[in-house]
Amino acid sequence: MVKKLLGDAVREERLRRNLSQNSLAEQAKISLRTVSDIENYIGNPQLETLYALATYLHISIDAIFSNQKTNPDSTMQQIIAELNSCPEEQKQLALSTLRGLLDGFKNLS
Repeated sequence: MVKKLLGDAVREERLRRNLSQNSLAEQAKISLRTVSDIENYIGNPQLETLYALATYLHISIDAIFSNQKTNPDSTMQQIIAELNSCPEEQKQLALSTLRGLLDGFKNLS
């Protein structure tokens, strides 16, 4: 069950990004065979491999293992992943900018 959930999540996000298996493997710095095995439900990736894929694709590992669909929250997960890679000062600036944008959207209504 977990292999299917992982394989489907990786394939779905790879296709959403218009990546080939080879491109994903190169970008995540893992082997093409590993990507193929995971997507075909026969892979049993090591923790380092799983982390590399989840980090590159912005996939929530806990959502995969708890069988929660991440589609409704995929944008939020991408935002969080981007913010996690920023220093605190940039996070605060992004938050202020986001608040300004949201206020602007409210005023358009």
